[in-house]
Amino acid sequence: MLTLLDVSNHWSPTGGGVRRYQLEKCRALSGREGIRHVLVTPDATRQATQMGEGVVREHLPAPRLPASGGYRYLLRAGALAEVFARHRPDAVFCGSPLVMPSLVRRAARLAGIDPVTLGFWHADFPRTYTGRAFAALHPRFEARGEALGWWWARREYRHFDATLIASRRVAQRMHERGLERLVYNPLGVDLERFHPGRRDPLKVAKLQAGDPRRRAIFFPHRFCAEKGLEVILAAYAQLEVELGAGEAGPPLPALVFAGTGPREAEVEAAVARFEHVHHLGYLDDPDELASWYASCDLGVSLSSWETFGLSTAEAMASGLVVIASDRGAAPDLVEDAGAGACVDAGDPMAVAAALRPWLEAADLELARRRVRARVEALTWEATFEGELALCRELLRLRAAGQSLAPVLQAAADLCEGGRTQGQAKRANATSSRAEEIHSRSRG
Repeated sequence: MLTLLDVSNHWSPTGGGVRRYQLEKCRALSGREGIRHVLVTPDATRQATQMGEGVVREHLPAPRLPASGGYRYLLRAGALAEVFARHRPDAVFCGSPLVMPSLVRRAARLAGIDPVTLGFWHADFPRTYTGRAFAALHPRFEARGEALGWWWARREYRHFDATLIASRRVAQRMHERGLERLVYNPLGVDLERFHPGRRDPLKVAKLQAGDPRRRAIFFPHRFCAEKGLEVILAAYAQLEVELGAGEAGPPLPALVFAGTGPREAEVEAAVARFEHVHHLGYLDDPDELASWYASCDLGVSLSSWETFGLSTAEAMASGLVVIASDRGAAPDLVEDAGAGACVDAGDPMAVAAALRPWLEAADLELARRRVRARVEALTWEATFEGELALCRELLRLRAAGQSLAPVLQAAADLCEGGRTQGQAKRANATSSRAEEIHSRSRG
């Protein structure tokens, strides 16, 4: 029996990509012969809930992080050690970077176990956390803050047997900053749920508001600065100026917000100001979320700190043309799609200019097919097969007194035989991209 345990402070009841990844992992491993999965999440109270056959979620009490939109932080190694002692995991996935790596090490010692440990680079924190925090003091301090973050990453992540990264661009930057034992393993998409066929004529009619030329832009992100909220609002205001009443060009598009966050008041103000701005609230039902994706035409992914861009992949799987940041992980997906654009995500004028041609296009059908085709090789099945293969390889190496080589590798290369054609295609692409990154870093 192989027991896997995931623990992260990047979990909240209304969280985005990390929460989706963890729930998909619970679903994929449920009922899997020879596999037990434990998900540890910070919560208000201690309890355990069954998530599926052989899958349990351990809720541990943790203080709420102020002004975070519901996030809590596990800070006590003792509580985590009790979970470790009860389940005795063979492999522990550490999904958050600041305090969790040391908590995992201390908890394992207290529990008297020595599991394989893997970091998961869910947050590009040298830029997102320390770099931006220092920049808030003064812009010239940003580089120092980012350097501090990379120092901390090298200090903490050197203890992991391997670190998983879902973006080849982010992986290259990490490799250049001195992190070792990196394994590239992209996240997946539920290709059946997020599909153009989920387009709902009633939703489309509501958004078009009587004009079939009206396109709809979807923003299913947390309402905060790092997701580009103020940029899309300013870009929309610019489009209103440019398009006017729509007599000489396309009508003003609908702008659809789905989610919540600390700057929700700005979204509500936009709803009050603009006729075609909509706020759906937080969509907890993934089928309803998928239907809204497919019922829109364009997506925006303006965070410059993404480590994969799960919402970008979901948008493309749903047939949306995506305008994304030219920094972070989104270009991995968008630049090869043959539709959409990557722009300076801090410039509302650039975002508005990138949206404009797609608002004016007579037909988006070819673009929809292209963006869908770009992500069809990304499946959750392949993601978790890669993780399982990596865990087994790390356990084999440990038994032989060895460790993973300090070079960038692809998890797909570790998968055993018997792949489907789609999995083989993805494995080959992953392997060649990883080799490309490693070649660049050597050069």
